[in-house]
Amino acid sequence: MITADLDAALARSLTTLAADGVLPAVASQFTPAGTWRPALGGGSAGYATSVAFEIARLNGRSPAELAAELAESLRGIPWILTAEPSIAGYLTITVTPQALADSAARMAAAGLTCTNSTILRGTAATVRLWPDLTAAQSWQQAWQEQADSMTGRLAQAAGATVTISPDWERGGAGAHAARPDSPVQAAVAYLGVSSVRYRLARTPPGNGARLEQLAQVNVRQADPLYPVQQAHADAASTLRWGADLGIEPGGHEGNLADLLGSPAEQALLGLLSWLQVRVASAARRHRPDDLPRYLEQVVAAWLACRQASPALPFAGQAGPADPAVASARLVLADAVRAVLAAGLALTGISASDRL
Repeated sequence: MITADLDAALARSLTTLAADGVLPAVASQFTPAGTWRPALGGGSAGYATSVAFEIARLNGRSPAELAAELAESLRGIPWILTAEPSIAGYLTITVTPQALADSAARMAAAGLTCTNSTILRGTAATVRLWPDLTAAQSWQQAWQEQADSMTGRLAQAAGATVTISPDWERGGAGAHAARPDSPVQAAVAYLGVSSVRYRLARTPPGNGARLEQLAQVNVRQADPLYPVQQAHADAASTLRWGADLGIEPGGHEGNLADLLGSPAEQALLGLLSWLQVRVASAARRHRPDDLPRYLEQVVAAWLACRQASPALPFAGQAGPADPAVASARLVLADAVRAVLAAGLALTGISASDRL
C-alpha cells in the first residue's frame, strides 16, 4: 500500500514539473509503478526508484540532476521523512514510521484484496482455471499448468487486463479427468493437493530435479506449506484470543507507529509494505515462485516479532502491560493474517484459521 502512495506522490510531481517546463512534457506520462526497490542502507522504511533514468533518456540531462529535482518536489509531504538523490541517479525516499504502520493497518482492512495494485495496468494476461494436478501426464506439465494459472492471477491482482479462459487445458476438455498413470496422482493422494500445489508453486523454472523429488512420496520431507499455514492460523488465533480478552485491533490513529517501535516490528512492517510490488514483479518476470518465497519471509519475520514483541501473554511469555500496545500488535497480527491468506489464495490454496 505504501508503494502505491509513493507512486501517486511521484506521479503528481512529474506532472507538475512537466507543466512548469522543468521536465519534458512527456515526463508526465511516466509511471513510477514497478520501479521501487529497497533503498540501500535505508532501513525498513526506505524506498528507491530508477524513474530518473527513464526521463534522462528523453532530454540528455543526468539522472542525478533529475533525481535532485524530483526529490526537491517531494520534500514537505507530511508522510515523507526524507527525499534524496544518489550520485548515480536513483531517487531515495524514506517514509515516516507512522506511514509504514498505517500501511499495515490498511492491508489488514483490505483482507484478500491487499495484493491488488495498478502496477501492471495497460498489460494483458489470461486467467486460467486451477489445474487438476492428478490429470497431469508429467511433473513438468503439472508445474507448467500451475505456473500459468498462478501467473495470470498475479497479473490480475497487479492491475493487468485479463481474459478469462474457462478451458485452460491445451489438450481439450477430456484431459481434465484424473489419469491413473499420472506420476502426480500418488503424491496428491499421499501429501494432499494443497501441499503438492504449493510445492509446485515455489519451484523455480527449470528445476526438474526438485520436481522429481515430489514423486518420492515414501521419503519423509519437510512440508513447506505447513509453516505458512501455521503462521496464518497463529495470527488468526492471536486475534481470537485478543477478542476473548476484550482487546481489539485498531483505534490508534496518529500514534500506531509509537506503539510498534521494536526492531522486530519495524522489520515486519517494512517487509509487508513490499507485498504489491512482489506480486507484480512475480507476474512480470513470469516467476510465480517468487511469491511463496516472499510469504516464507513474512512467516519468519512474524515468528521473530511474535517472540520479541508478543501481543498477548503466551506460555513462558509476558504480554504487554499496556492494552494500547497489545491492541497495536493485534493490528500487525491482522496484517500478517491478511497477507498470508491473500498470498496463498494466489497460489490456489485456501488459508485455514485453525490447524
